[in-house]
Amino acid sequence: MDDLKAFYLSIENPIDNKVKWNKLLNIYSTSSSFDQFYSQIASFSQNSSNSLYYDEEDKHNFTLMMWSIWKSLILSFSETKLNSYIEKKYFNSDVYDAIKVIRNLESMKTFDELQKTLNNPDIKKYFSKMFLEVEHDVAIFSNFEIVKDNSYHIVFNITIEALNLYKLLKIFINQCISHEIPYYIKYSEYGKTISVSIYTNIDNVKKIESVLNILKKENYAFFFYNTNNLLSGNVDEWVSIMNKENFNLEEYLKERSLVIFKSIDSIMYEYVLGHQNILVSYKGGRMNLIEYLANHVMEKVIADLLNSNIKTNSEYFLIANSQDLLNLKDYIKSRLMFNMKEILKDKLYLKDANEKVPLRLNNNKTIDIDINLFMFAIRNLTLTLMLKDNALEKAFRIRIKNECQFQKIDPDKFCFSVDFAKKIFFNEKKYDNYEKEISSIHKELEKFDNLEKLMNSEITPDIREKISSTMKDLLEIFNG
Repeated sequence: MDDLKAFYLSIENPIDNKVKWNKLLNIYSTSSSFDQFYSQIASFSQNSSNSLYYDEEDKHNFTLMMWSIWKSLILSFSETKLNSYIEKKYFNSDVYDAIKVIRNLESMKTFDELQKTLNNPDIKKYFSKMFLEVEHDVAIFSNFEIVKDNSYHIVFNITIEALNLYKLLKIFINQCISHEIPYYIKYSEYGKTISVSIYTNIDNVKKIESVLNILKKENYAFFFYNTNNLLSGNVDEWVSIMNKENFNLEEYLKERSLVIFKSIDSIMYEYVLGHQNILVSYKGGRMNLIEYLANHVMEKVIADLLNSNIKTNSEYFLIANSQDLLNLKDYIKSRLMFNMKEILKDKLYLKDANEKVPLRLNNNKTIDIDINLFMFAIRNLTLTLMLKDNALEKAFRIRIKNECQFQKIDPDKFCFSVDFAKKIFFNEKKYDNYEKEISSIHKELEKFDNLEKLMNSEITPDIREKISSTMKDLLEIFNG
């Protein structure tokens, strides 16, 4: 466990990585909404290529190796084991028919022979339980149970040149077999570089790291600097790691993106609210925050009006008594500046993004403005205000750590769950005993509360008996 503690401490927190942190801040400062922020972060984890660059012969040899591993395993199962798999619904009863065919097969020497064999739907179905291809997304398992095992919450990520993909996977799996390590691998074959996800559990995390270290030393040129996930923790420059119960990448990214987005939103909003007269540069001029926000929102409002094909004879132009677009801009800007302090006091960052801010014009008319326009204007200030005040960046990090506590995310290692850290730093048996002791203490405290209530009630024979019984129980605590 000490090795695992040292490993945990060596992981770089993603928000402490300057490259990742600066990218996150840049994405945040240009995001009009959370959905846009999340989609840009998620895009770093997605391969946009539609082309295949892996070595086809390497893949054929690798598939033959996987067939050999699969065949040896399935033929080694006893009838009892097969029946238990059928009971658990890993297999169907037709597995016996598939095994009969497999037993009579000679060793596969060519990929073409294997392809003919896999034309048998029963054999293909069971082979797919350890080598699953859906178009060009691939999942590889070391056994039939692993995909059902809910303990595979830890994910290592490596980035490999496509031409070397199957060479490296072959070496990795052979290393896992020789060290008796279960493996569970996912990747998409598209692109010149391939991001490979290796799933494991807490018992094997150090073993997988050791195998990856062997691979890196012997095949250094195969690895690329790992930049595919802004929210994963760096083990080193080639390998990153993530952890979440019942791991799902979309959920993992969305939860952490929301923590970052909301945390920075709240700090930026409160900062702007408290520094409304600070001067900032905007389009070649200098103005205070109130004027900047009015300008920024006004331009978006006008753009939206024009994009909606509203012409100069529209209601808004008549309301403003304007003769041209310039007058309308000045009018809406002046109304925004007049109302901005009150608008900001309304804590817009806490409201639903779809809500509107009604801006009163003249003749009791209003124009509804999306809350996102105000928040977008505030986010655009992030990098500018960070240069003016170093305390802002520190405030972002503190708020993110505080928010982690509510989301079961490890505040010290943003790429891990709180449960993962607990398992490393607390002996589980001692932790369970501690929980039992706490529960017992609560029960005893309840007895004291009940005794106090009984003593304050009207003393009847029944009450006197209950008091006596409760006091005996409490005396046993001190005698025990």
